[in-house]
Amino acid sequence: GDRRGIGGQEMSEKTVTLKINGKTVEARKGDTVLDVARREGIDIPTICHHKSLAPDGSCRMCLVELGKEGGPKKITTSCTAYVEDGMEVITESEKIRQERGVVLDLLISRAPDSKFLEEMRAKYVEKRIVLPRRDNVCILCGLCVRVCDEVIGAKAITFNQRGPDTYVGGPFGEPPVDCIGCMSCAYVCPVDFIQVTKTEDNISIWEREFERLHCTECGAPLDLTPDHLELISKRTGFPKEDLQLCVTCKQKRTKETMQFIVDSQRPLEQIRR
Repeated sequence: GDRRGIGGQEMSEKTVTLKINGKTVEARKGDTVLDVARREGIDIPTICHHKSLAPDGSCRMCLVELGKEGGPKKITTSCTAYVEDGMEVITESEKIRQERGVVLDLLISRAPDSKFLEEMRAKYVEKRIVLPRRDNVCILCGLCVRVCDEVIGAKAITFNQRGPDTYVGGPFGEPPVDCIGCMSCAYVCPVDFIQVTKTEDNISIWEREFERLHCTECGAPLDLTPDHLELISKRTGFPKEDLQLCVTCKQKRTKETMQFIVDSQRPLEQIRR
């Protein structure tokens, strides 16, 4: 008969059985340890992980201990570790907390005023190390660079220089010519490092200024630039005039369309034709 696993969902034939914190669970082959832990309601902290991006493991916050049942364990990032049959995973231990603590203290030394990082340290770390503070706010998690590359496809920003002098920005530290002003980088930044300035008619980011589009029906300013609108239209196939609406006007248009369907008493298939 059908096998059912996490959440009562049907499992394919390619399943594996593993233990997480002593609990036996089934998972799909190809799942990461982080995927399975979160489906089981087990809290593992992350900074550089985002559901829209490929696993990266650069922040080192999602550390777990794993190995074969009864064998030696190694510490590794759960977002890049794929489940195996007979695997045993431990998500909390003194060793894990110590390593997370070092990571967080290094990040907080770069972004000392980050409420996000302080809350994470209070929740996941028992001891702390006091490191010299720096004026920089960027923690180099890479989310902004990856979302610009993997999701938007602009590849406008990158890591510049190396070692302690590494920083994020346009290539060679110049304003990024390929930026479209979509602000996706700012939305995913966990420490609010990327500065965005908006006026009624302009959006400024990465030392560049973009035209700010307005709702074609009510005239309200949108978080949308001409290049961003072009990208969304090409990706979705929707006409630009349907995309250049504020939330209120979109809801109003949807309501009017549904009211027309109800009042005309025409079948939905007929409306589609």
